[in-house]
Amino acid sequence: MNAIVLLGPPGAGKGTVSDVLIARGYNHISTGNLLREQIRLETPLGLQARERMDRGSFVPDDVVVGMIREVMAASDGSQKFLFDGFPRTLIQAQMLEKLMVEVNGEVKQVVLLDCPDHVIIDRLVGRRTCGKCGSVYHVTFNPPSQGNVCDVEGCELSQRADDTEETVRKRLAVYQQRTEPLIAYYKEKNLIVTINANQSIAEVRADVSDALGVDAL
Repeated sequence: MNAIVLLGPPGAGKGTVSDVLIARGYNHISTGNLLREQIRLETPLGLQARERMDRGSFVPDDVVVGMIREVMAASDGSQKFLFDGFPRTLIQAQMLEKLMVEVNGEVKQVVLLDCPDHVIIDRLVGRRTCGKCGSVYHVTFNPPSQGNVCDVEGCELSQRADDTEETVRKRLAVYQQRTEPLIAYYKEKNLIVTINANQSIAEVRADVSDALGVDAL
């Protein structure tokens, strides 16, 4: 059992890379999705998480890791996992390493999507979303056919509250503060593969394919 960790700031293209790796047989582990599912099922871990969230508190790392442990324990030893958005901190990385030992697995590689802040800001601030179908556009790179209207539903597009320039800059600052120690941690283990995310989707996919030794994305 082995795993790949995908790191990168918001807007670097983690979702695009994740989608294609999933198509190559990787089991995508998103802590956000795990939390929502465990809460929906009202499992013991889900109840703990909901109690914390209802109080406006963060879900403890041990609860999140417990959810991941359950997913991994239920799979066979040949399964490949892709961690997207986890770990976010050095403590979480250390907990993940211990968990991988428990399940006789290991983190094989850590893919770091590197992209300048000004590019991230342009990508996210220009993003527009359809509230009905979820289609995503960009005012410069992928504009709708007519004005600020969704091509599919014909309704007005909106900007996410966390896609304003002020908010994006804050998100980037938090990412840098929390993730720099994490990058150093994985560099010491010679696991980091840095990918230039400031290029086309096709080029990013090709570089990731080469780095992981998988079929072209």
